[in-house]
Formats: sequence, C-alpha cells, structure tokens
Amino acid sequence: MALYFATREENLSFLKRLWQEKETPCPVCGGALTLLHRKAKKSNTDWRCDGCGTIYRTIHILDELNETMP
Repeated sequence: MALYFATREENLSFLKRLWQEKETPCPVCGGALTLLHRKAKKSNTDWRCDGCGTIYRTIHILDELNETMP
C-alpha cells in the first residue's frame, strides 16, 4: 500500500498517531480516519477512511515499510 510519504520517519509518525488514537487525516484524501473494529475487538490496529473508504491495516503497513525502507 502506497502511503505517499517520502521518508520512513513520516510513515512511522503516521502509524504512531494511529496507535495512540490521535486524530489523523487520511494520507490519500484528507478525510477522517475511524477505527474499523469498534465493538467486536476494540483493536486500534485497523482504520478506515470515512471519505474514500481506504482501509489501513497498520501491522501490514509496518511490515511493508520494513521491507521497502530498511
């Protein structure tokens, strides 16, 4: 998943904001991100954009980041 960030630090900053459940805009459209699993698991690892519908699975993003930007 391309996140449109130029550096590893920007990618990590985005992931950390999500894990801390801070208000973070979608990197694709700028829309609001909300938790994907609010009731079932109460997990803060999966997020969905209300604007464009993109789903961000932070663990997969971190794995890809480690593979592409060591």
